[in-house]
Amino acid sequence: MTTSLPHRLAEVPLFAGLSASSLDELARVSRVRRYPAGQIIWTEGDPGEALLVLEEGHLRVSRMTPAGAEIVLAVVAAPAALGELALLDGQPRDASVAAQGPVTVRLVSRQELLGLMEREPALAQGLLATLAGWVRHGNQRHADLLGLDVPGRLAKWLLRRAGDATGDAIAIGTVVVLGRSQSDLAAELGTTRESLNRALRTFAELDIVAVSGERVTLLDPAGLAAYVN
Repeated sequence: MTTSLPHRLAEVPLFAGLSASSLDELARVSRVRRYPAGQIIWTEGDPGEALLVLEEGHLRVSRMTPAGAEIVLAVVAAPAALGELALLDGQPRDASVAAQGPVTVRLVSRQELLGLMEREPALAQGLLATLAGWVRHGNQRHADLLGLDVPGRLAKWLLRRAGDATGDAIAIGTVVVLGRSQSDLAAELGTTRESLNRALRTFAELDIVAVSGERVTLLDPAGLAAYVN
């Protein structure tokens, strides 16, 4: 009797349409790896030999400018899949991926994934939905960088972490844990640590938030939302 290996594949949108037996088979042919905070998983230009499934933690997706500055494209939370494009076209990675904190990942080879796609049409549908999600995320990030100043970007990030981008459904006193250094969050928001810290201080001085280490208490969600609208 074959014992199913524990995994979170069913929670990943890419695999939403797959049967339990297919998910278990995918788990059996994949490799589980654990990496510490700061570990580079792959860099821009590396060959795309495997799909990465994030089962625990956060991964930072970024690119480097010609001047050597890092541009953070996204911080991805588990469960999620990364590296789909390179698997489809066989081209090198178009971005770097690093562990934002300790992470557990599952690596699925390109050969195994393409073989599964031939047998399971639902995987192709999941792949299209995942790629569409990345396009939407990129469009929204671009719009935020153009349309919002640093306080606005920070306010939007805090509101989303609290569960409601409008602020209407957020209770006064809700606590948001940053879960990353201010330098990491600044890079994620496309700004500098100094500008981010200045925006946090402004919010605190206006009694919109209270800051204690990595914990940000939302004292006035509506006031925070005013920076976004």
